[in-house]
Amino acid sequence: MANLDPFKLWDRLPVRYRYAVGAALAFVASVAAGAADFRWATPVWVIAGLGGAFLCIYAFPSVWRYLVYMLIIYSLLAAGMLMPLFWLRILPLFLGASIVLHIVAIVFAYNFVKDVILTRRAYHEAAARDGKTAPYVSLGTWFLALLAFIVLTDVSMVGFSMWAQGGSPLYLYLGCELALIPTMMFLLEKPERAFGGKGADFVPRVSLAEMGAETRKVMKRIVPSRPKGEGVAKKAVAKLSRRPPVVPRTLPVDATSCPACGADLRLDVRRCPECYKENNFAWCPASEHYIIACPSCGSPTVYGEPACRICGKPVNVEYTCPTCHKATPLNRWGRA
Repeated sequence: MANLDPFKLWDRLPVRYRYAVGAALAFVASVAAGAADFRWATPVWVIAGLGGAFLCIYAFPSVWRYLVYMLIIYSLLAAGMLMPLFWLRILPLFLGASIVLHIVAIVFAYNFVKDVILTRRAYHEAAARDGKTAPYVSLGTWFLALLAFIVLTDVSMVGFSMWAQGGSPLYLYLGCELALIPTMMFLLEKPERAFGGKGADFVPRVSLAEMGAETRKVMKRIVPSRPKGEGVAKKAVAKLSRRPPVVPRTLPVDATSCPACGADLRLDVRRCPECYKENNFAWCPASEHYIIACPSCGSPTVYGEPACRICGKPVNVEYTCPTCHKATPLNRWGRA
């Protein structure tokens, strides 16, 4: 077996990964300096930590802001764990403060998860709008890594308090702190691959500005909005009326008129919020209703009514996508 040249392997690494390795080594140096006992230990601890955070900006250019989430979560958990361990015998009130800080840390972790999920969805929508196929990256292991980050932080603070109060070795604290470094890198790398990377080894991604705009669009679709005003509704009807009448492909061939008012139907193309595949819907510009096929008898029926006008059977308020077979309300389907 040929000998592996570490310098050649280093040259083959993408530049982003080189910065990631440098950031990890800087964090290791920061942990080592924090546990050491020499004159310049504290300045080295601070400078190495800041250097690792600075290198993360180049290693994870699209998601480095998540370092702020992790720093806040770490600080809240550390303060919440150290207070009762040090001062519980003196003032039991610190136990309540610890619980409050842990709850706040969990809230920040929840917002962290929500930001990642919404940004991934926004990136997929932006890629689909531009005619690109974005790879789907599962976040199951990412959620487990975030849970491990929380547990390791608490255990690390327990080890630190044992060392500070009883003179126990720092092995537990150092082991947890060193385990937090690859966990933190993974929490940044997974979102970077999901919606952030740039270069030959990744699909082209949208910019941070576009990402924020798309995330706001997704949130507007998820959160129910107020009904449109009369002027906005008239503009939408006028825009739809300029389209030539077509036979909606989501209904039988003979369904060209609205079953409620008899007006000609128009075609409205919308995209599934789960798989981002386009689907054609029948829209009545007069009554401003979508017309779908009854899931029981297949007859044209008004979406939003509780039952079919023909067979009388109930109509589900969620529409099942024919591609991914997931049922979601039509107000979450974005325009193509």
